[in-house]
Parts: sequence; structure tokens; C-alpha cells
Amino acid sequence: MRVVAIITIENGEFSDWLTFFESYSDERHKFVCNEVIKCLDLHKAEVSFDVTDLDGLMALSAREDILSCEKKLGLSTEISQ
Repeated sequence: MRVVAIITIENGEFSDWLTFFESYSDERHKFVCNEVIKCLDLHKAEVSFDVTDLDGLMALSAREDILSCEKKLGLSTEISQ
């Protein structure tokens, strides 16, 4: 399943979010492939990817350390396909 996500960063900039996002890329790539990251502006990013293991990706996304960083950065995500 191909997913496109638009991420809005309320408490930081694209570079802050990218540092966070890259911090768990090895783990994320166990569940997705063909990931493409685009900077839309200082406070927005677009990530597209193919999901290879939805349950694994959902479990990773629910981890407390990831949720905590998302909250700190004030992230909101809009998903489209």
C-alpha cells in the first residue's frame, strides 16, 4: 500500500523533524520501503512510502519514545493515498 503523509511541525522546523525521523529509520525500514522525504517549507514535510508490514509500522508508531518526540515537536500528520 502506497502512503503519502504531510507532516506539520508546530514546535520546530523541518531540520528538527528530519533529525527525529532519521533517528529511527533503521527500525522503520523493517516495515516500509521506497521512502521519499520532501521538505515542503520550514514547517511542513511530505513522506511517501510503501507499507510492507502495517502491524509492525503501527506498533513502532505507538512507541512511547516516538510519541513523546512527536508531542514535543507538535507534529500533526495528514495521510492520503
